[in-house]
Amino acid sequence: MDKKEFLKLLNKYNQGKANAEEIAFLKAYYNLFEQSEEVLLKVNQSDKNILKQSISSEIKKKMLLMEEEEETQLVPFFTKWRWLAAASVFVAVCTLGFLLLKPAPKPQMAKLKSKVTLQDIAPGSNQAVLTLANGESITLNDKENGVLAKQAGVVINKSRDGLLQYVITADAEPAINTISTPRGGQYQLILADGTKVWLNAASSITFPTKFNGDERKVKIEGEAYFEVVKNAKKPFRVVSKNQVIEVLGTHFNVNTYDDEFTNKTTLLEGSVRVSKLDENGKIQLVSAKVLKPGEQASLAANQNNILVSIADEEEAIAWKNGYFKFNKADIQTMMRQVSRWYNVDVVFKGEISKDLFVGKINRSEHVSGVLRILELSKINVEINGRTIIISN
Repeated sequence: MDKKEFLKLLNKYNQGKANAEEIAFLKAYYNLFEQSEEVLLKVNQSDKNILKQSISSEIKKKMLLMEEEEETQLVPFFTKWRWLAAASVFVAVCTLGFLLLKPAPKPQMAKLKSKVTLQDIAPGSNQAVLTLANGESITLNDKENGVLAKQAGVVINKSRDGLLQYVITADAEPAINTISTPRGGQYQLILADGTKVWLNAASSITFPTKFNGDERKVKIEGEAYFEVVKNAKKPFRVVSKNQVIEVLGTHFNVNTYDDEFTNKTTLLEGSVRVSKLDENGKIQLVSAKVLKPGEQASLAANQNNILVSIADEEEAIAWKNGYFKFNKADIQTMMRQVSRWYNVDVVFKGEISKDLFVGKINRSEHVSGVLRILELSKINVEINGRTIIISN
């Protein structure tokens, strides 16, 4: 796509005639300018001014208006545009994955279709295992709605939409329960205090059926999103392997997967304090950080310092809202998410691609929909059973 074609498409959008795929392309194109100024390094100054002026004045002011209308329309950036050549505005970088939009040779596309599309893998679904205090395990994905169990004055209900809820009586005694999701699973529950929890794939939460004492404490592994009910007299604490998060009432996401380099806590609303735990599980207050909405705390397992940065909130909770979002993610980061959600193993052969990926795609897509992103960057992909083999 050259400058003339781009401006023609932009004019089509301004007239309200652009379809969903064209709008998605324009949004991706705009994000490219916002996030990668170096992409313009090889464009002459005159063309650069024209393109930047067009994008800034014609797209930016309309993107916010589009967001609410498109909240439920998660259009991949690569459907119609895969045939486009990498025009001059794309030449400067080879790290744009979704946005390179380079055509793969036809023989390679046919090869990919036979190895990926014909051996496609369905996405994950709502499934988990509830382990009661007495050791009894209840598989949640195939259980009927209604009362699943009763224990010491606590009734565990499963609603029609698959939501697990704890209902307590006045004489209820606390017991410890655990809900675990497998790879390829996710689940949502409401704790006894009304706090809502979303569990991502390959994650677990351990919690009391009733919160007694002067705190509300749960333990997690993997990734979870919390909407905590406010109770100033009884702080809510989320404990993981390396850290503890203390809140009163707030919305936040925490990612503690063992195969990620850092624990990440992203605050959307309210206030939280993130502290590192020492080898004995004691809080190291000297390293604690208090987050404001829109901030993210990162803590590496072998470090004491907690780093605070501006968060990409949409990226942090994309999984909870039903899609993947990548913001300059490398291929290994991307495939770790794919591995967990599609319950697949990923094997890299040869040199690992240094491409970075920007974009989003619905998690309801079969795995081939995500792997086409790699195809567009001329990365070879093959599915063998539940193993994805990537070679470059």
